[in-house]
Amino acid sequence: MIPITRRRFLIQSGASVAGTLLVSSVAEQLLAATSAPRTAAATADAFPGHLVDELATLVAELERKFPHASALFASQSGVSASRDRNGKRVSESGFPSMGVTLRVFDGSEFHESAIGSGDPEALRAATRDLIKTVSVGKQTYEIKPLEPQAQAWRTTMTIDPATVSLADRMARVEQEFDRINWNDPRVKGARVGTDVGQTRRIFVSRGRRLVSDLTSVNHTVFMFGFDKGHPGFAFARNVGQGGLERGALTDAQLERMRKEFVESFGTEPVPAGDYEVVFAPSVSGLLAHESFGHGVEMDQFVKDRAKAQEFLGKPVAAKIVTLLDDPSIAGHRGSYPFDDEGVTSAPTTIIKDGVFVQPLTDLMSATFLGTPRTPNGRTQAWDRKVYARMSNTFFANGTSSPAEVLDSLKDGLYLEGFRNGIEDPQGWGIQFTASTAREYKNGKPTGKIFAPATVTGYVPEILSNITMLANDLELEPGTCGKGWKEFVPVTSGGPHLRTRARVS
Repeated sequence: MIPITRRRFLIQSGASVAGTLLVSSVAEQLLAATSAPRTAAATADAFPGHLVDELATLVAELERKFPHASALFASQSGVSASRDRNGKRVSESGFPSMGVTLRVFDGSEFHESAIGSGDPEALRAATRDLIKTVSVGKQTYEIKPLEPQAQAWRTTMTIDPATVSLADRMARVEQEFDRINWNDPRVKGARVGTDVGQTRRIFVSRGRRLVSDLTSVNHTVFMFGFDKGHPGFAFARNVGQGGLERGALTDAQLERMRKEFVESFGTEPVPAGDYEVVFAPSVSGLLAHESFGHGVEMDQFVKDRAKAQEFLGKPVAAKIVTLLDDPSIAGHRGSYPFDDEGVTSAPTTIIKDGVFVQPLTDLMSATFLGTPRTPNGRTQAWDRKVYARMSNTFFANGTSSPAEVLDSLKDGLYLEGFRNGIEDPQGWGIQFTASTAREYKNGKPTGKIFAPATVTGYVPEILSNITMLANDLELEPGTCGKGWKEFVPVTSGGPHLRTRARVS
């Protein structure tokens, strides 16, 4: 086991600049006061300003002493507009924050100083403190500089939220609320919410000047009710990077949600047992995320906390299985143009033809273990550490059609709906829950529906049991926590797939 070097993490004085927008009963006054939209041009011009040059100057000063230095500016903010039967509200959402992390490497250890401000004087003071207090030691490891690059990215969108007032955003939410409220006495509650988030990053190192300004929309619709005392619910969502064009359901989504609501009253617990199963794409995504999640994030290898490291270069799945992690796919929740350590996005093949070929790395694990860097060094915010993290993780398409996969299910369960999951990296056991399981006989549904449906098992066993993969890859948005904290946006997915697993 390679010893873990110490990371000093200094929080300098300075508060988050994210303004509080939280309101409850005074939503009408806030909306009236913020009716004037901003122009997209004004928003774009305000960022990044002179901050790139300032950070470049500080990095150059740090590199006069240290063999490696970098700076990361990170900010995120969000506003949620929602409507339910109790009224409407506007509130702050997400993890609002803004700050800068300065990082140096002394030859064997990383040292960081986190400053909750973009104030030049505060940044210069932190730089002087690192130079004064951190010594350069023996050159145990070498960090090779990334190729020079200067580039900026901004979300492509049809309706920029910056050009739409909060009052108009709320009007859109209320229109959607009217669409989902239909005359069914079983409906006891419904909610529509549209969250607009903005994530900004600046990364500077020797030769690198990278800037991103990303806008994301999380539009969710939920309803619940009772039928003769039996609870039922359904939800739908449009989530991803883009503008307010994402802030509405299609007619097909709305109709599917109403059907799911009605069906939910007729569900029963699934009899526990081993089943032939077909996973819908969203459930395939759960399997992808939990199977090759934290267990292949290579910082876990450094700590000897992942059984997956025993399988590197070995078969872990059926030969038809290929699994990737790719933050470069445009428009998804787990997408970004560069990671928080300046590596520009590109796909990483984790499994190829059933063989585990490449873990996900951050700078620390790649340096200490001497492996290639992948674009997976991610942090929740400026005042958190960077870890190796997933982005958009998915099974590649197979060659069968979805109909062929379902027709092959002679006696088993068809699992649909994304809920949640958990993984044990040290034992490589997983557990995840789908919303429903439909009983199939002779390739046809019997009409019997179970809910929920929880899958448990050992990763290599479940993946080795995969016998069919369809050609209808879909991606499902989510949020991933590392341990009980460190949350980052991700996407998971795959096509319809057939395997064998224990369901309860």
